[in-house]
Amino acid sequence: MNKHATHAEDWYQVRLTLPWVVPGAPGVQDAINIAVAEVGRRADASAVHSADISVQDVACPSCSWEMEAVLCTHGYAMVVLDITVEIEASSVDESTTLVKRELGSRMKDIPLTVLDSIAVDDIEDSSVSFAELGLPAENRQEATDRSSSRNTTKSGR
Repeated sequence: MNKHATHAEDWYQVRLTLPWVVPGAPGVQDAINIAVAEVGRRADASAVHSADISVQDVACPSCSWEMEAVLCTHGYAMVVLDITVEIEASSVDESTTLVKRELGSRMKDIPLTVLDSIAVDDIEDSSVSFAELGLPAENRQEATDRSSSRNTTKSGR
């Protein structure tokens, strides 16, 4: 009997943070490019789905100016990355365990810190529809309501 037939698994979106050391980086932007490419290559070789990689932002404690979390010294750079991946699992706990196992085996000696994990079905769609483009903010909800009522009418529901 197929073990997957007994329980349904859902997709979970797991967000992690990790530091990546880049030896021999000539500059900050080069270090960022190398780190993102290397982490992306390793994530693609795993069982995780749709890796989204970005440089983590940190705020200056005195002026609150946000900047990318990159430290560049002579010969080395450290880039702090946020990586968001999707994985199929039966619970939130299992999703974090699976992601750490999948990515951790490809990133030896790199601390992977899980920031959050959420079921993909629970993620709110905050994208802007084409009908809302160019409208003032107070009119956007009205345009969305009208377009969704037209879509409901067209589908016959």
